[in-house]
Amino acid sequence: MALTIHDIGIVPSVERFVSTNYLLRHFRILGFLIIFTLVASTAIYLVLLHYGRPTQFSSSEPRVGFQADSGGRASMDIISACASTLLTCVYSSVHFDVPRSHAHRLSFLRKVRTRDYWLELWAKITFWLLGVFSPEMLVLHAFYEHMIARRDVAWMRAHGHAEWTLTLAFAADMGALTTEAAADAAEANGGIAGGTGAARPPHSGFALHEQLLRHHDPGALDCAALEHELADRTKADVLFKILTALQIARFFAGTVARAAVRLPIAPLETITCAYVACTLVYYGLWLQKPYGVNEQIIVRVRPTLPRARRIQPDAVLTIEEPAAPKPDPKGRWWVTPFRVFWAKACVPFLEPPMSETDRLHGSERMWQSSPYLTQGSMVAAGASIVVGLAHLACWNVEFPNSNGQVLWRACSIALIVLPIAVTVIILGAAVIDRRWVTEVMNKMALTMIVVYCIARAVLLILLGHSFQSLPKGVYDTRSIPWLSYIPFIH
Repeated sequence: MALTIHDIGIVPSVERFVSTNYLLRHFRILGFLIIFTLVASTAIYLVLLHYGRPTQFSSSEPRVGFQADSGGRASMDIISACASTLLTCVYSSVHFDVPRSHAHRLSFLRKVRTRDYWLELWAKITFWLLGVFSPEMLVLHAFYEHMIARRDVAWMRAHGHAEWTLTLAFAADMGALTTEAAADAAEANGGIAGGTGAARPPHSGFALHEQLLRHHDPGALDCAALEHELADRTKADVLFKILTALQIARFFAGTVARAAVRLPIAPLETITCAYVACTLVYYGLWLQKPYGVNEQIIVRVRPTLPRARRIQPDAVLTIEEPAAPKPDPKGRWWVTPFRVFWAKACVPFLEPPMSETDRLHGSERMWQSSPYLTQGSMVAAGASIVVGLAHLACWNVEFPNSNGQVLWRACSIALIVLPIAVTVIILGAAVIDRRWVTEVMNKMALTMIVVYCIARAVLLILLGHSFQSLPKGVYDTRSIPWLSYIPFIH
């Protein structure tokens, strides 16, 4: 049976935010918005630069164009260093869900002839492109998954699965754990998990517990055995992750060293630092999520273990207030403030007060008034502001045309103002909680997001244009000769 976009979703966890059917119904509108963004950003760039005048550069700081060989580093050295650092970060940091088909089992020649393979590759490319061009969206997605996993751990432990961990919660969320009934239904459906006519695999500890109750008494799960089997199936390339860490360290060392000796830094390098910072954030949020799992694990109840509690329909999960942090027993006075900050600020933000209705719907579909969505909007705004501040750090960047700097500054300000405005709109709609108000505010937020994308596209064009008028010192490496002895992957 051929796998369809309806069967695969885009990525199962993405279905919480927007359904695949909704995307398909509005595919033309999405395509129009993408084309409109590209055309509008290009038109703004061309019109403003057409009516600008040549920039009069200061004689004390000579400017040069694109450099092929300057005696230090070339323009392509800067571009390749930024691109390789960002791409390796994104590739090693994005954690995908378990695929819903078995196309990965086929040989390469048979694989490329199947529709399933191309649909799954399209989903992966979509996430990789988001990591390259809009890392704040992956920060938002990782934050949602982290919140849901933490809530899932609390729920499972409250219902008798005392050894349920964050890794297992992530595994359940990504579809790596399934029951015998769901696995048999998938095999009968041609190997498609969750396809037409098949039982949908559980995507949370709650759903897993519920499916087990349909066929068994709620015996406890052997969580340690599940974690060992997950570790055995995880294909995380440790060597590649080490090389990525060294690449990041080398890139940041070069940027900091240039700033320390007062050498100018290319705008592309500054922006890449912000993008890599966002990558490290969502990598940290996904740190305990299994990487590269392609096969599901069939979960079996161990009746010899202590029984888990049955689900009470009217029960409300309450998470106790975190206890006051105890002083560090080793007398490290600087540890206690961090513990206080974590207990009083971080834990309430990651585990906000939440009704059982909000928790259950957070695992399947986000509600606008849900704490998942309201707090996630603040995280997305924070990540967007970090990217905006990196552009503002290049406030004095100059271009061959005088309007280039004006356009850069205007778009940089927009990167900070618009995310804050969108967050306020989302929070306002959640507080007011009226259907017509929500519809109006959602349209306002969508308009601002389109303007934000146009500003990002314009800045991307200007980044390329900046290589026509960079200070000569950008290519100088004589003040930091030791940096050339540290290997770097281009």
